[in-house]
Amino acid sequence: MIPFENFWEKLAFSLIRAQTINHWKADGKKGDRFQAQYKGGSYVFCIVENGGVLKVPKKEFRFMYDKWDKHTSERLCGTFVEDESRFTKYTTSVIHQFLHLS
Repeated sequence: MIPFENFWEKLAFSLIRAQTINHWKADGKKGDRFQAQYKGGSYVFCIVENGGVLKVPKKEFRFMYDKWDKHTSERLCGTFVEDESRFTKYTTSVIHQFLHLS
C-alpha cells in the first residue's frame, strides 16, 4: 500500500463529489449504504440513510489505513479495531471501496 498521505490525497480528490459507499466488513458481509464527500480540510462527511451527517476526521482514516492488514485478516475479523474507533464502519467501508487508489 502507498503511504497514507498519498492515499488521502487521492481519496479526497475522488470524494469531491459525493459517492455512494456500500457498508463493508472484513468478513465480506455488506450492509446499508451511505454517502461520503470530502469538502476540504481534514474531514470526510458521511451522510447516513436517516439523513444524519457524521464528520469523520482524517486521523480516523489514518488509524484504519495503518491497521488495514490486521483488520482484514481472518484472525481478527475486525472486532479489535471496532473497539478503538467509533467511526470504523465508515472508515473501513470507504477505504475498501477506494483501495484501488493505494
